[in-house]
Amino acid sequence: MAHILLITTGLTGVLHAGYEVMSRLEKTGHRLTYACPRERKADVQMQGFVYEQLPQVLVQPIDRTPNFPQRWQRILYRLTHIKQRRKDALTDLKIDEFTATLQRLQPDLILIDVELHEYIISSTSLDYQVVLLSQWFTMWEAEGVPPLQSDLIPNENNKTAIRRLWQQNRRERRSMIWRQKIRSFFTDRGSVLTMYARQVGFPMQELLPYQWPAPFAYRTLPVLSMTAWELEFPHTPRPNLHYIGPMVYAERKDTKTTTHTKERLQQIFEEKKQNGYALIYCSFTTMRASDNAFAQKIIEAVATRPDWILIMGHGSISGSELSKNIPKNVHVFDWMPQLYVLENADCSINHGGIHTINECIHFRVPMLVYSGQKSDQDACAARITYHQVGIMADKNKDDVPTIRRNIEAVLSNEIFKKNLAAIHEKYHTQKQDKTLECLIKNFIQSKQK
Repeated sequence: MAHILLITTGLTGVLHAGYEVMSRLEKTGHRLTYACPRERKADVQMQGFVYEQLPQVLVQPIDRTPNFPQRWQRILYRLTHIKQRRKDALTDLKIDEFTATLQRLQPDLILIDVELHEYIISSTSLDYQVVLLSQWFTMWEAEGVPPLQSDLIPNENNKTAIRRLWQQNRRERRSMIWRQKIRSFFTDRGSVLTMYARQVGFPMQELLPYQWPAPFAYRTLPVLSMTAWELEFPHTPRPNLHYIGPMVYAERKDTKTTTHTKERLQQIFEEKKQNGYALIYCSFTTMRASDNAFAQKIIEAVATRPDWILIMGHGSISGSELSKNIPKNVHVFDWMPQLYVLENADCSINHGGIHTINECIHFRVPMLVYSGQKSDQDACAARITYHQVGIMADKNKDDVPTIRRNIEAVLSNEIFKKNLAAIHEKYHTQKQDKTLECLIKNFIQSKQK
């Protein structure tokens, strides 16, 4: 069997999805190593997987400009030292450390997060078998599919509007990228990565500029999307894009949840079961602080319904503010085992994060999505509405009665439950059919020929 190196950014959602990829491929008989540029050794080894630490990825170059008293002096220095600054920025990528790791591990196949461009370019240039791993729905332009930053729901009447959105998106990305280039005197991440790609003979026609996420995407390299095709907008995928379904590692070991929290949750679940109450789980994003005022609206929406139980993970919300006059049917936690709660939930109120959505598919929990309006969250919310497995709502507009009506709709709508069950069944079938494992086998065999 093959030695497979899995590389993700180490951000929480994709880190956890990677566990399922590791587990499935290890069960097939392959030898797996998990690697991240963020420090995740303890987390990964706790799951029982082999871990390799990679050099930190720098989103912004290290500024070595001397602290001159005048701004014009700093600008002049950067302008007159462009060549050295670009050389330093290239060194800061620490490609030598990464390639030394590859030479030591000698993987037969490398699965690399689509955002880790220095690893993709260097691995490809060294003739390793590289397959990209994406946590998103399609990021490539396709007929009838809006960009991932849009909450537009496609239909027969807005195809022109979608094309204009893509044009606008490219203009905005181009403008943003060129501002970065000029302000940094071409030492920005995109410029340095492009320079490196040219140096190592990477096929430049493979790079697709002005895309999200910046600085570019790839035209033909194989990509595995850890999303459900059944939740995607209808379109013809770009060649070599494979939907392998949600990667949910249900056996995830958790050390953050205290014994007190587990006992408290168990009591809540028993209360739900004995009384036939509906359990609503509200989770806030792990990517930014949540909105106290909006959280309070959700609490007030549930407070008048004694037949509902709300479990809320407040994350970055001020605990002191939420602790005032909390109703008996509302329970606020600093930290919760999300998989355990979703397994018992009847409705998920979330921000549109793809990993929470995937976990809702795993446990067949219909959703009320109040998008965090960050990254791909708007697009995920739009797909939830399009496929009728939940409701896309607006936290900036909805008042307490509207939120309450939305929760009622999610809990009572049998179409949502039916559609979610169908998507879950296809997700389960894909797992049983070993779609991921078969694709990996094909990639390895194609390299050996």
